[in-house]
Amino acid sequence: MLNISLPPRKKRRKSQHSHLVIPVTESSSAFPPPETQSSALRGLLVAQFFGAFNDNAWKLIVALLAIKHVAASAGASGPEFEAASQATTTQAFVIFTLPLMVTSAFAGVFSDRFSKRTVIVVMKAVEVLLMGAGTAALFWNPLGGVLPLLVLAAMGAQSALFSPSKYGILPELLPHHRLSWGNGQLEMWTFIAIIAGTALAGPLLDLSGHTPWLTGLVLMVCSGIGLWASMFIPTVPRARHEGGVQETWQAAIEALRLDRVLKLGILGAIAFWTLASLVGQDVLIYAKAVLQLSDSLSGLPLAAFGVGVGIGAMLAGKFSAAKVELGYLPLGGIGITTSLFALGFGAPQLGGTLLAMACLGLASGFVVVPLNALIQWRSPADRRGAVIAFANTLVFGGVLLGSLGSGFLSKIGLSASNIFIVSGIGSAALTIAALRVLPETFIRLMLVLFTHTIYRLTIIGRDHIPQEGGALLVPNHVSFIDGLFLLATTDRPIRFLVDQQYY
Repeated sequence: MLNISLPPRKKRRKSQHSHLVIPVTESSSAFPPPETQSSALRGLLVAQFFGAFNDNAWKLIVALLAIKHVAASAGASGPEFEAASQATTTQAFVIFTLPLMVTSAFAGVFSDRFSKRTVIVVMKAVEVLLMGAGTAALFWNPLGGVLPLLVLAAMGAQSALFSPSKYGILPELLPHHRLSWGNGQLEMWTFIAIIAGTALAGPLLDLSGHTPWLTGLVLMVCSGIGLWASMFIPTVPRARHEGGVQETWQAAIEALRLDRVLKLGILGAIAFWTLASLVGQDVLIYAKAVLQLSDSLSGLPLAAFGVGVGIGAMLAGKFSAAKVELGYLPLGGIGITTSLFALGFGAPQLGGTLLAMACLGLASGFVVVPLNALIQWRSPADRRGAVIAFANTLVFGGVLLGSLGSGFLSKIGLSASNIFIVSGIGSAALTIAALRVLPETFIRLMLVLFTHTIYRLTIIGRDHIPQEGGALLVPNHVSFIDGLFLLATTDRPIRFLVDQQYY
C-alpha cells in the first residue's frame, strides 16, 4: 500500500489522502547493506575529492606559470595582457581537455569489461605516479615549460578513464531511491574539491617561492590519500565479458536510439558543460585582467562558484527525495541565465563578482545533479559504462569547444564582461529549447514549487512502485489537483485514464 498524505501548511484546508495499490516487484537485495553503502560511498567521495583537487590545482598552477611569463613580456595590465592571458589559459584548458575527449572513447570498454572498483583503484594509482612526474618536472624546470603540460595532458587521459567507473558504480552501490542523494553528495564534494584546488593553487605557488616542485609534492600526497580511500570501495561484478571499442560504441548508440529521454539528458549535459567551460575560463581572465587580483586571490571567483555548486548539488539531492527530479532543470537554467547577465551587464567588483558566481554555482547544482542521475538511471545496466563513456566523449568535446570559444570571442574583440553576456544569451536559449523538447519539466517545476511551499507531501510505501515494468495505480480521486500530486510522487511517467463524464 502506498499512502500519500498531503498535509497543507498552516491555516489551510484539511489534508487529503490517496491510496495506491501496486504489486511489490523491486528488491533491494542486489545492493550492499546500508552500512556497507555508506562506507563504500565515503571511499568513493574521498577518492573523487582528491582527484578533482589535483586536476584543478595542477591545471591552475600550469596556467598561472604561463600567465606569469606573459606578464613579464606584455605587461601586467591592458588589452594586450588580457588577450595574451586568454590565449595561454586556453592552451592549458585544451591540453587538459583534448586527452579527456579522445581517451573517453576507450574508457567504456574498461568500465564494462572489468569491475568498476578495479578501474577506480588502478586509476588512482596512476594519479600518484603522474603527480610524482609533475613534481619532478617542476624540480627540473621551476619556470614550467613543456613537461608540466605533458603531465597535464596525461592527467586528462587518467580522468577520462576514471570517470565512467566513478559515475557508473553509483547505481551498483545505491538503490534507486538514494541515487539522486548519492549524486548530490558526489557533486557537492567534487565542487568542494574544485574550490580547494582552485583557491589553494595560487597560495601554494606563492609559498613555494623559487621551489614550485613542493606544490607537486603536496599534490602527490593528496593523490596517495585518494588511492588509500579507494580501497574501501567494494568489488562489483563486471557488466559484460566481451566487446571492444566498436562494440562498446555500438551498444551506447543503440541505447540512445531506444531511449529519447536518455538522449536528451546527454545533450543537456553537453550543453551545460560547454557553457561552463566557456564561463570558467572567462572568469579566470576577468579575475586577473579586470579585478586585478594576485595569484593568491585569482581563484576566489571560481571558488565562490564551487561553493555555490556544492550547496546547490546538496540541496538538489535532498529535495529530490527518492526521485530523479527533472523539474529542477528549468529552475537551474533560469538561475544560470540571471547570474550571467548580472556579471556581464553589472561588471561588478570583487564582492559583487563573488556573490554572482555563488548564485551561478547554486543554479548549476540544480542542473548537474538531475542530469547525472538521469543518465545513470536510464542507461542499461549491462551498457552503463559504455553509455557514460560515450556521453563523456561528447561532453569533453563540448568542454573543448567552450575553451576554444572563449579564446575566439576574446580574439574578435569581446571583453570578459561581454563574454558573460554572450554566455547568458546562450543559457537563455538552451533553457527555452529544453522546455520545448521536454515540456513535462515545466509541469514538474510547478509541482516542485507547490509541494515545497503551499503543500507538503508525506509518502509512505514508495518502494512499492516498481522501477521497471507496468503498474496500475488506483487512487481515491478527491479533487482534480490529486493527479498532479500523484505525478510528484514518482519520476516514472504516468498515463491517466479518467471517465469521460468528468470532462
